[in-house]
Amino acid sequence: MTEAHLRIEGLSFRHQIPAPTIRNPTKKRLGAGLHDISFDLPKGSITGLVGPNGAGKTTLLHLLSGLRSPDSGSIEIANERFRDLKKQDAGRNKVGLMPDTVRWQGNSTPKQVLHRLSLMNNSKVGDLLELVGLSSRTDEALDRLSTGMGQRLSLATALLGEPEILLLDEPFTGLDPVAQKALKKLTRELADRGTTILISSHLLNELESLVDRVILLHHGQVVIEGEIRAIKRNLKLDKVLLLKGEKGDPLPLISEKVIHSSINGNWSISVENEDGWSRKRLTKLVQKLSENGCIPYHVEVKTADLSDILEATTGIDGMGLSEHAMVPLSKMEVEEE
Repeated sequence: MTEAHLRIEGLSFRHQIPAPTIRNPTKKRLGAGLHDISFDLPKGSITGLVGPNGAGKTTLLHLLSGLRSPDSGSIEIANERFRDLKKQDAGRNKVGLMPDTVRWQGNSTPKQVLHRLSLMNNSKVGDLLELVGLSSRTDEALDRLSTGMGQRLSLATALLGEPEILLLDEPFTGLDPVAQKALKKLTRELADRGTTILISSHLLNELESLVDRVILLHHGQVVIEGEIRAIKRNLKLDKVLLLKGEKGDPLPLISEKVIHSSINGNWSISVENEDGWSRKRLTKLVQKLSENGCIPYHVEVKTADLSDILEATTGIDGMGLSEHAMVPLSKMEVEEE
């Protein structure tokens, strides 16, 4: 088992919601938040933080970067434990945060922005602009930077001080495919250097092609976490076969579990096999159907993606908004290879 570079234990937080009354205009009540968050991230890993809207992803990143103070729990970085990074500079300086959609405006330049920020936290700029691909734009006015260039500048500011932990909140927002590819390449290079990276994103396809593992938040709690391949195996998401044909009724010929069927002239069925679909098993079934007049013209073993994991673990179709309820959920254990 790889030693944890970032270890979160029992982290909890509740938002304070204004609830004024005539007698107490400053009264507040407890709102949604995070409940007993625990997970480990190996050094140099890239982890995706996913979940429905309102699940608590940004709140968690704020706790890990010291923008908010937790109600309870601890954060351990490289075997050094911290209770509240907002009050502990030694821990906060080990973490860099790239927030969601920073609007860079004005006549200042990327070089000037980094210089000013470096003076505030006593860090060195070095070759950060070159590292994030802005070496040709160091003296360009912020107003003239594209969305992609602005995201690169945000990443450069997060890297000031050479943080061990890098948190990225919706880094692909507003980027075209070329810029997304460049950002993913840079993220992988940073991980290869030993930086441990946690990325929150709703762009699941882009995220899945980059991350090593995922953490799924729902109702402010970790529902499942681990390597993507192990999670898919645990949830049995890669065991569905899709078949389509034009003639006959294949249902009487199928001994496996049929989870969906449409028989109306042309037919379409989805079949689940607990042991997966090996080439031998697949060939045997197709041959059986063909010999009985149900020749399939489309045969596809369905491959699960992050959206399938979300739906399987939360019951939410897509990324819909769910009402918060601070009720303990059952965490699904994943046995990793």
